[in-house]
Amino acid sequence: MLKDILKGAGSDTLKYFPVRLVPALTSLITVPVFTRMVERADYGNFYLISSATSLAAAVATAWITNSVVRFYWTYRGEDRQDDYVSTSIWSTVMSVLAVAAVILFGVWLARDSLSTGLLGLVPIGVASLCITYFGTVLLQVLRAANKATSFAIISIGVTLLGTAASVYLVAVPRLGSYGILLGMVIGNVLMLPFSLRMVAREGSLSPRRFSPDILKQYLLFGMPLVPAAISSWLLVLADRYIIEFTRTTAEVGLYSVAYGLGEKIMQLITLPLIIAMGPVMIQTFERQGQALAQRVQTQMTRYFALLTFPLLFGLAATSRHFMQVFTGPDYRAAFPILAIVAAGSLSYGLVQIAGNGIALHKKSTITMTNTMTAGVFNIVTNIAFVPRFGYMAAAYTTLASYALLLALTWYRSRPYMEWVIPWADLARIAAVCGAMWAAIALTLGRVPGNVGVLLAEVALGAVVYIAGILVTGAVRADERAHVRDLAVRVWRRLAGRTR
Repeated sequence: MLKDILKGAGSDTLKYFPVRLVPALTSLITVPVFTRMVERADYGNFYLISSATSLAAAVATAWITNSVVRFYWTYRGEDRQDDYVSTSIWSTVMSVLAVAAVILFGVWLARDSLSTGLLGLVPIGVASLCITYFGTVLLQVLRAANKATSFAIISIGVTLLGTAASVYLVAVPRLGSYGILLGMVIGNVLMLPFSLRMVAREGSLSPRRFSPDILKQYLLFGMPLVPAAISSWLLVLADRYIIEFTRTTAEVGLYSVAYGLGEKIMQLITLPLIIAMGPVMIQTFERQGQALAQRVQTQMTRYFALLTFPLLFGLAATSRHFMQVFTGPDYRAAFPILAIVAAGSLSYGLVQIAGNGIALHKKSTITMTNTMTAGVFNIVTNIAFVPRFGYMAAAYTTLASYALLLALTWYRSRPYMEWVIPWADLARIAAVCGAMWAAIALTLGRVPGNVGVLLAEVALGAVVYIAGILVTGAVRADERAHVRDLAVRVWRRLAGRTR
């Protein structure tokens, strides 16, 4: 049964993988364009507005998105899917519109203290909040239902359409950061009918099926997660504002570009695993019990390490060349941030694994207090070090905050479901990754960077890592056999389509 569950999770992870691959690849297109056509100060304003939008979304939708995933199987078991879907959708509409109205009123009151650049981005930022995060809740319904293919198609469609629109609006009419935001809105609007159609297959869209008792359950479970979401925002994005107030807007742009690249590259692997893991853990816990769910958690930890550790070490070895290839000259000095941010993103992925026991037992208050503690720590350390040491201090304090959050989550989840960590496996994987880093850094890492050198570094790293995990036994025989079988099936499917 464990193998069947893990195979199902692996299959879903592969379906979710393009959801992160496409944004990562499009970033390799948009970042070279935007960093050559958008000034650092304008880019800084874009990230300030985007960060504010994320904070508003945390208030408006965090309680809904978490509840949607947690209660899908509960209400499906009670044959109340129409009530579940309707309540999820219309709760989102009311919450997002209420928060948008508060934002617009607050900006109107503070209009004299905001820069012209920021004020010009507020309307499109609010529009992005409303349409993007309504679409996010729809995607969470599909995720909860294990509709990985539908989730992936819609997510990729939003990314491709939004990216195409943003690049056009920045490159042709030269709209700068406004064009980036407008393109994102366009991508979400174009895909919204398809999202609604897919969600309608899971339950009713009619407001007449709105259920006050489901809303009450959502509020009881989800509202403690709003402070947690705000604290997560403090962990990830508040440093932009501290840099803005104590340094310069241009430094915000420099930091944010490097941060975004490092985060997206690591999320290429971490998010598909996390997205697939949540519903699988809940379904296993509800149907087969905690003991099996705990074993799934341990195996997911191994797979997470196998896929993320080499990415982190590889990024550390190639960060200078990576920034030389994919960013404009004004942004390349921030290359050390890439590996630091990637390590923070990896730590956050481990937090999601460690916190399964808390989530399964609906102890959302613990998640809230853990995240608030780490968020406060991040703010205090940023205020202490950023004014003197600049954006590099922000990167290190963020990593330290994620490490604190991971330690708290591990410690406080033990009474509910202990996280059994496969230390021996992790040590073997880390040793192989260390060898891979040395092979790259001590050879190609010492020559001037270009596209060819970067590709050669990636190839060298892949060869050393794959050989290392096979030699050390980090990948087991049954897992190697499963990968071979999967590769054969994919090859036969592709060969059949080409005939």
